[in-house]
Amino acid sequence: MIAWIPLIVVVAFVGGFAVSAWSPRFGAARDRLALATDGLAAAGILFAGRVLVDWSTATVFAWYALVLLLAAAVVGAVLRWRSLPPLKDPAKRIRRTVGASFGAAVILGLVAVTTL
Repeated sequence: MIAWIPLIVVVAFVGGFAVSAWSPRFGAARDRLALATDGLAAAGILFAGRVLVDWSTATVFAWYALVLLLAAAVVGAVLRWRSLPPLKDPAKRIRRTVGASFGAAVILGLVAVTTL
């Protein structure tokens, strides 16, 4: 049962980004920074999940489905990009930028640790 937890986490992150990229209401990114960081997190978790999840013959189809879902989410993000403001609340520009930078560093560090 514990072996399924990384797969569930990967599905949650990629699915969450897909909803954020396509839906204008439910869990949608409200600005470009949120959309970009959601996409980076989903791609990073999927990449790290490639190493952490036991991709046996039963779950290898899930891998391809998740990659396809991430690709569809990126298409949705590209289509929504122009309609979103760079930042929803410009007064929080520094705090949001620092938070996004820290999140990106954590995701890239996770990818680096799992691939090395």
